[in-house]
Amino acid sequence: MAIWGRVLVVPEGVLGVMGASLPLLCYSLEGTRKKMDALDRERLSDRDSMALFARLFPHGLAGEDVLTELAPDGWERSPLDAVFHPSVDQVYRESVRLHRNIERLVGARRKTPPRPEPTLDDIRREWRPAPIEVDREVRELVGRCLWDVFSDNHEVVAPDGRLVDIGSFRGAGDFIADLLNRETGSRQYDYMDFYMGTIWVNDRADLTPVYAMIFRRLARHGCDWEYVFPRLHVVHFDRDHETTDLADRLERERQRAELEQTLEDGHRDALDPAKDRPPPPPVEAYRQAYGDFPRGWPPWD
Repeated sequence: MAIWGRVLVVPEGVLGVMGASLPLLCYSLEGTRKKMDALDRERLSDRDSMALFARLFPHGLAGEDVLTELAPDGWERSPLDAVFHPSVDQVYRESVRLHRNIERLVGARRKTPPRPEPTLDDIRREWRPAPIEVDREVRELVGRCLWDVFSDNHEVVAPDGRLVDIGSFRGAGDFIADLLNRETGSRQYDYMDFYMGTIWVNDRADLTPVYAMIFRRLARHGCDWEYVFPRLHVVHFDRDHETTDLADRLERERQRAELEQTLEDGHRDALDPAKDRPPPPPVEAYRQAYGDFPRGWPPWD
């Protein structure tokens, strides 16, 4: 599972209760310091952004041109089909991972005996193959990968230097859902279908070809992309003026400094192993399309 950027918003009064729950809270919070720093950059209007997507995908996110790029031998024979039709072994691995994550979350607060970990036999008994729906699967996979590119703290830059900002984490999901609802003439999608992009499925298949297809189209239209390495930030709301108790204010400062140092140490710890690993799939896909790495990679330079 890949997580390419999050922010932690910590209101006053809860700094002291984060503890071991800190990593779990990061999944549901939006925005970044980078987004805040970018507020003064000019952006395309919503209409211009929608017009850009129409140029990028003139036949829709599941058009024949997209399908030919992603699966020239047919979707049914493409490795990407595994995103929607995982093997029994893959479902088993995901089920065990989810079970263990829940157990870690519950931890010492559990008042009943833990449920047994799922077995491969359990999954085999329940597993049923699902019918292949080419158009739906292609457009939903492309939509999720678009979220990874246009959201997740990264920036797409238009030819004139303005940002193609399709919204916050939730806003970007809304934008893509609206795009597909217009394309399909329905209201079957909402932001939750694309929120967090491919986070739950990106280990089912190598998604580099999908990102590369997106970046080739961006490059043809003169757009660029800026990458952001995952990093947690604290945004605290200054309420020190509400108390005159010096000891209370000093304790808050101590908690802030301690949390900020913890996040800084975690950032450095994440950078070290990244130096020995291949670039994330979107970064590698950008290199394939543009011939060089994007601004922001490598993050340790």
